[in-house]
Amino acid sequence: MTRWFLTFFLFAALASAEAHTTLARSEPKADAILATAPNELQLWFTEPFKVGLSTIEVRDAAGKQVDGRDLRADAKNPKLVHLSLGGKLAGGTYQVKWTAVAEDMHVSKGSFTFRVAPPKN
Repeated sequence: MTRWFLTFFLFAALASAEAHTTLARSEPKADAILATAPNELQLWFTEPFKVGLSTIEVRDAAGKQVDGRDLRADAKNPKLVHLSLGGKLAGGTYQVKWTAVAEDMHVSKGSFTFRVAPPKN
């Protein structure tokens, strides 16, 4: 009985660990204050996911979407995605919202902000 329980627990833990992909890191980093505006957002997730079913948006303080709406998978790393940031971002705070659909169709969501410092005169 104990062996069965341990086997069941192990498989249940593995299944739940694979069920959801979460954000591992980003560039720019969450809460970063940048001296210059980035041209691209890069997000690394804990598991590969379905890029075509997932969304990532970057919005300025007024709520205007400022990304290039061109979310794409990295050619070499299935856990990394890229998103162009349309034009040169002005100084201010930007919110990144993401929804990632895992290979097993579980959905994870999250958000973070980064800030571009105003230009120095």
